[in-house]
Amino acid sequence: MATRSDQMNSVIGPGSIFEGKFYISGSLKIDGKFEGEIKTEDALVVGETGKVKTNISAKDVVIAGTMIGNIAAENEVRLEKSGKLLGDINA
Repeated sequence: MATRSDQMNSVIGPGSIFEGKFYISGSLKIDGKFEGEIKTEDALVVGETGKVKTNISAKDVVIAGTMIGNIAAENEVRLEKSGKLLGDINA
């Protein structure tokens, strides 16, 4: 699973705010704020500075920041020590 930012196809960086729907065929890392809906065919990483309010559909998910919402993962979901999740997981 891709987890390093240099392997990510797209990054929402620290200090960035995104609201809406984000559909991507590659991987995504969120270090800023995101509210809406995310669908990816690859990995999604919520970095330590990431704050996310969304429902996620992805191949793999890593939560190191804060997430409110539900996760539907094809493979695995990993909650890091710094991660906080309020929602349901289906993997």
